[in-house]
Amino acid sequence: MICLRGSRLWSHLLWLAATFIICSVPLAAYSSGTAANPAKLTPGCPDLVDLIKKITPTVVSIAVERKESLVQPCDPGSLLRKNNANINIKDNKKDPLLSDSIGSGFFCDEEGHIITNAHVVDSAEKIIVTISTGKVLPARVVAVHPRVDLALIKIDPGFSVKEAQIGDSSEIEVGEWVLAVGNPFGLGRTVTIGIVSGKGRFLGLGPNDNFIQTDASINPGNSGGPLFNMVGEVIGVNTAIIASGKGIGFSIPCNYVQELIGQKRENFNKTRGWLGVYVDDMDEIKARALGFASAEGVVVDDVLGATPAFLAGIRKGDLILRVDGATIRDGKHLSAIMSGKKPGDVIRMEILRESKHRNIDVVMGTPPE
Repeated sequence: MICLRGSRLWSHLLWLAATFIICSVPLAAYSSGTAANPAKLTPGCPDLVDLIKKITPTVVSIAVERKESLVQPCDPGSLLRKNNANINIKDNKKDPLLSDSIGSGFFCDEEGHIITNAHVVDSAEKIIVTISTGKVLPARVVAVHPRVDLALIKIDPGFSVKEAQIGDSSEIEVGEWVLAVGNPFGLGRTVTIGIVSGKGRFLGLGPNDNFIQTDASINPGNSGGPLFNMVGEVIGVNTAIIASGKGIGFSIPCNYVQELIGQKRENFNKTRGWLGVYVDDMDEIKARALGFASAEGVVVDDVLGATPAFLAGIRKGDLILRVDGATIRDGKHLSAIMSGKKPGDVIRMEILRESKHRNIDVVMGTPPE
């Protein structure tokens, strides 16, 4: 009995000793500054100091003054809100309609052009940009992206500024580490870290919704600020949050930024094509109710008068099956195809009307002002 107890005690002491040795090796490695196996430690929490020093000079804070209507629109209580919401009405007896809002942006070239959200600078009476050195400069709107919530503004700094490197948002993967940099609640050059939580999110904010979802902290004032990957490239523009949620933010993929930069800035707003229809997605129930054999394509809910669709002969109730040979999955897919067309482009639409397949050529038009 005594020997048995002694064996168990000795075994227990040996286990504790082994545990201490195993657990103490990484601690000793960290405390000494040399890792026992550096390769294994590399995937852990990275040191972001050098990366942050590299990227933060490209980010700016934006303050906007605008006129507000006497009658404020009622809040519909929607789940999603664009995150420029830190708006305070000034206590100004002379001009009670003057209001302030804040946002973020980043340089896309050395000449002073800045990318931000369109809703940050919409209806602005005055735009003031604060760069990383603390210098404050006025800015003007140069262009607005016709399909997504992006705008190009410009300052005249009188010297070269540091531009952000734009990455390729088509290559991002869920799980990648990202950094959000911006001006939340007026706290300029704030950096938060997280991962890409999802891709291709459709939020109902526009026909070209294709948001990157991230858990990097995004708050009011971050709108227009960049979402960086771990090599310092912009992969998105922080745009929206869920009002009642935490750890859920949304960024516009940076490839839309490339579209804005790549076009002639003075003519960019006139380059999108226009069809002039409203469509509904199909499902099995709707297909049966409308007399269609399957739930493919989108059904035309309305055709605006004197539009390219109307002039080409598209009618309410038509089922759009294919555009230029591409099978249409839903309304979002149709919008994505249309967004790549320009005024004057001719597209071939295959539709189903009264159980008959028809091919209709449509000449894309220019959207109304």
